[in-house]
Amino acid sequence: MADIIEFGKKNQTMKSVRDENLRQRKIDSLRKIFQCTRCMMKCAKCGSQMEGEQDGLSRFASPYPFCANCLEEYREYRERTAGRVPAFSYYWHNEAWLKVWESWLEHQKQLDRYRQSKEFLQLLEEVEDLLKH
Repeated sequence: MADIIEFGKKNQTMKSVRDENLRQRKIDSLRKIFQCTRCMMKCAKCGSQMEGEQDGLSRFASPYPFCANCLEEYREYRERTAGRVPAFSYYWHNEAWLKVWESWLEHQKQLDRYRQSKEFLQLLEEVEDLLKH
């Protein structure tokens, strides 16, 4: 009789392992979203470490933290898409370059939509509850 497996205990152990794996997966998902995509210490576009404060005076407010180079590019992108000729432009800032910025900004917009979705907000609440206990 000593060799009989206690199925209830084995089942509970397996459920605990699954629950812990799910808990860790939820936490990791949130960590990626907040640490990787919204880090204020790195440029949102190129990922380089931010060197200092951006100048706050700009015709276009920057929706994301940009390094000096990416901020300059973003401003040029906005000037060109607004139909204005930028004061200075590089020859490699061509139509393909404009498409890169357009698609990158669309990607950021979709990430923002995801972070505002009811499912993502539910995940936030669940992880908050997990961390409280």
